[in-house]
Amino acid sequence: MSEFHSDSLVPSRHGVISPFAFFTWCAIVLMVVGVIALFVSKFDFARLRGADHFIGKARQAISAKDWQAAVGAIQHVQGPARERAEFLRVLADFLEATRAEPALLDTTLIKLDGKGLMQPVDFIWACRLRLMSGKIEAARKVFERIPASARQTADVMRLSMELLKEEGHVLEAAEVESQLFEKFTDDPETIVRKAMQDLQGAFPEVQQATAIRLLSQRSDLTLSAAVRLLELADSQSGISAGDRLPIISTLMRLDPLQRDHLLGAEVKRYEKGDALVQTQLASWLAKEKEYDKIMALLPDAMLVKSPVLFPQVAQGLAEQGKWAELMNLVKRGKKLPVSNARAATWRALATKHLQPDNAKEIRAQLEEAIREGNLEKNVLAVMGAARLAEEWAMADLALKAYETLAVPGSAQEADMLENCWRSAATLKDSNVLLKLADKRARLKPANVQMAVQRDYMHLLCGDQLETTLASAPVPAGEPEGEVESDASQLLQALKAYRLNDPALLASALEKVRDARALKTGERAVYAGLLAVNGQTAKAFQLAESIHPELLLDEEAMFLRLAL
Repeated sequence: MSEFHSDSLVPSRHGVISPFAFFTWCAIVLMVVGVIALFVSKFDFARLRGADHFIGKARQAISAKDWQAAVGAIQHVQGPARERAEFLRVLADFLEATRAEPALLDTTLIKLDGKGLMQPVDFIWACRLRLMSGKIEAARKVFERIPASARQTADVMRLSMELLKEEGHVLEAAEVESQLFEKFTDDPETIVRKAMQDLQGAFPEVQQATAIRLLSQRSDLTLSAAVRLLELADSQSGISAGDRLPIISTLMRLDPLQRDHLLGAEVKRYEKGDALVQTQLASWLAKEKEYDKIMALLPDAMLVKSPVLFPQVAQGLAEQGKWAELMNLVKRGKKLPVSNARAATWRALATKHLQPDNAKEIRAQLEEAIREGNLEKNVLAVMGAARLAEEWAMADLALKAYETLAVPGSAQEADMLENCWRSAATLKDSNVLLKLADKRARLKPANVQMAVQRDYMHLLCGDQLETTLASAPVPAGEPEGEVESDASQLLQALKAYRLNDPALLASALEKVRDARALKTGERAVYAGLLAVNGQTAKAFQLAESIHPELLLDEEAMFLRLAL
């Protein structure tokens, strides 16, 4: 046998390395160096997913109007893939939807046209782009290629009208406009155009200001209609910030890529205005959820005097997770234009996120919110604090809050008792659960489930043994003498055990058909009763599958009998 194999990567004891081994080690070293170089150069490994992946992601983002995600996906498509029909289609759809980069859209449409993949909307855009650049003859040629089936839309009729005007055919353009008014009476852009035409009278400034005010409140304006309306507003002297800013909101909604620019321009326009103008601007910023800009615009002293703006800003900061700003806004010692309970709830939220380990302070804030809410008889505030207490594993606080809301005879009594039950079950407080079971059963005497729950708690706790099950309600639609449920048979067995009646215990246990139909605690009780009845093997097998941490103390006692 030779001293080394030629295909081995490990040198022999003589230190001789075969050519194959030398080549392999070199390749490994080169691969490692290459990977390191890719990381150092911050190579975008996402490119390895392929163009199809990112084209698909871009298409999904466009459908969802998630423009930032669409831009990211489009930018990942590189090289020859950018000339593929699928990519060109997605790029054109994006550019048409966002109205961004007209020059790139024009180039993209030319490429799609070369591949014979133009859609009716593409011809409309191509014609519009040529009109914008003053290429009237070229625009006419593209317009004539719009399919006849697509020519009876408002967009195409408006395009035809503009093209006719540019060609000098004023009468023909007026005729098309008349047809547009007659045919598309509900089209927002047509409404704007018609309103502007109709409101030319003895006092055009006043009439147009009224028209702008009414039209700015419409939610169905198109982008071009909104742009036209803003141009008209800018030409009038009687348009207030309150009338103009809704138009800006529409523009930002329809052209999201311009949002930051439009916001900055409006803040700059009105930030030096009087108190009324600043308040109108701040209210508009609140609707747009631009809370940072409100706080930069208005001093604290002015903000805390506004019962309208203050809660909007505070709630907005909470929704955006700006906890330090929220805590500073609602800190103790300030005279705030909101209830003490609501302010305490906001402080609890801020403390929970800023100091998550400070359980004592978080609890103190929630206790204050519940206390103040009860003093103010503010049901919503107490409810909000109670839900936070549940969420933050403070079930005793939640129980306390829900108990104060479970006012006898009130509309919310049943719901609040259910919430109390949930909190008491989390605390595993059998005494509270027993009292709640009685209240819930009395509130809904015809509810069989509530009655069974009440009887179960009484028998489990050894309370009122003689009267429990004496007059159990029969479920609606179930004749007397019908086979009872497994839960009902378990109650009979539990009562027999409490009354020390072995014969009745054995009889009731035999009638339990399927232990899987029982709740976890009931299964523990059933297992213990089986053990008492001498069925230890069956009891042990059932008990093994039960988690004791889920049980009340009384249920755990029965489980121990089976183990």
